[in-house]
Amino acid sequence: MLGRALIIASKSGINKMATCSLKMNRRALLVIQDRLSSGLVGNHKIPEEIVADHSWRQTNHIWSTEELEKIDASKHQPRTFSDRVARSAMNILYHGFNFVTGYDKNDPSTHSVAWRLIILESFAGVPGFIAAAYRHFYSLRALKRDHGTIWTFLEEAENERMHLLVCLKMFEVSLFSRLLVSAAQLIMGPVLTMLYFFHPPTVHRFVGYLEETAVETYGTIIDKANTPGTKLYNAWQGLDAPAIAKSYWKLKDNATWIDTLQHIRADEAHHRDVNHTFADLPSNAENPFIADHIRDFDAAAIRRVQEAMITSPISFKSPSSTSRP
Repeated sequence: MLGRALIIASKSGINKMATCSLKMNRRALLVIQDRLSSGLVGNHKIPEEIVADHSWRQTNHIWSTEELEKIDASKHQPRTFSDRVARSAMNILYHGFNFVTGYDKNDPSTHSVAWRLIILESFAGVPGFIAAAYRHFYSLRALKRDHGTIWTFLEEAENERMHLLVCLKMFEVSLFSRLLVSAAQLIMGPVLTMLYFFHPPTVHRFVGYLEETAVETYGTIIDKANTPGTKLYNAWQGLDAPAIAKSYWKLKDNATWIDTLQHIRADEAHHRDVNHTFADLPSNAENPFIADHIRDFDAAAIRRVQEAMITSPISFKSPSSTSRP
């Protein structure tokens, strides 16, 4: 996979990889192979912060400071009957969830936020996987291409799951929360599966509205966490970002928990746009986000090579100096 990544990165001409020579590519490959043979694979236990690095599987987008500053809380206005149904369902769930968790957006407590984020992220990872599974089986059944859509939905599901795992590094989970998560899956999983079977655009619109509330929620949490005198400010100021968050989003060593929340919010805004886009696309349309996946994959390949060349320098021997057994 890494060899393929290097070839793609070289061909695409991204950053400095476009000018790399064949010898440099070969050197990078040997460096990576050396790292792999030194204990990162096989029967050795791999640290979770290395597993959280998604360069070797579904590649998440690494947000720049400029991109984070441009994230907005835009909302889609319902146009069709199914849009209004999806919006109404989301409003009922939103207000009901606020009541159950005791969430007060004016000054939320750490307990209500912890509960809210764990339930939200555990549920948000379900629709993407359902959509990917549906498209996968449809492609097999219809003997047709999927135009890369499966990849987009799988990346979304994995991204939401990573949000949950990051939150679990910061919050304790009660038995009631675990039961609630299981109940949500048992109920909403089959419901969304059946609805997607009959009308996929409605599910994507519903998820788009769900992500809108997530963007709003994370925006409120970040704002309160940066406001002196609030409960979140008193509890979270100066908290370090979890190691897996630093690895997943390539955060700085001194990144904080608030920095992590900003990246999660950016992910949610992207999921919002993706699902609203698919809600409007015809069923046989090509995936408009393929180019984004390619750029993210190329960027990840470049990062891996650069990191390997810095951390594991190796020397080359000429063929004539190599001894033979």
